[in-house]
Amino acid sequence: MAFTQPTADDATQAITALLREEEIGCVAVLDEDGFPSAAMMHFAGDGLTAYLHTFTYTRKYESILRDPRVSYTVAHMPSDGFASRTEARHVQVTGRATFIEDPEEIEHVLRLSHEQFDWLKDSDMYENFRRAGVRLRQVFFRVDPIHGVWQDNRVRMMFRTKLRFSEDGKRVTELTPYPMTGPSVPSAVAAETS
Repeated sequence: MAFTQPTADDATQAITALLREEEIGCVAVLDEDGFPSAAMMHFAGDGLTAYLHTFTYTRKYESILRDPRVSYTVAHMPSDGFASRTEARHVQVTGRATFIEDPEEIEHVLRLSHEQFDWLKDSDMYENFRRAGVRLRQVFFRVDPIHGVWQDNRVRMMFRTKLRFSEDGKRVTELTPYPMTGPSVPSAVAAETS
């Protein structure tokens, strides 16, 4: 079967859909000693921009204040596991985190979150954002993507490509082949995946 290399537009559309369809992902920040510290979180996707929520008393909050460089991964893992492996896909993104202070952007994130998360319909978790005069311990932050890796078995098994995002983070601008060779990859595996 012939393999068709996806375009940057294909990657943009696939990642945008993944960020809207999948609610949970993992975010890594750099701790006070410079080591990665990872946490599972809820993601609200707006195009290629990821919005997340945390509290001002967390290590994550302190880490982002100190160094806004973060990375995250969001994946679609089929519910029946290996049997549907041709549907598995994920994205790994490295970017910059910014805490949201603009009331219009906060309202935008609240709308996105309510659209994406069914559990918010029965929760008043985010209502403090709409209360005047309340000193918030809750904060939203945005991750603007810089580069990453997209893996999508729907393209073909073990398809991976490196990504570069536009300066405004709104689209994928470059796809670079993911190296499948090296001392830890047997040559037969590299030949199968190229």
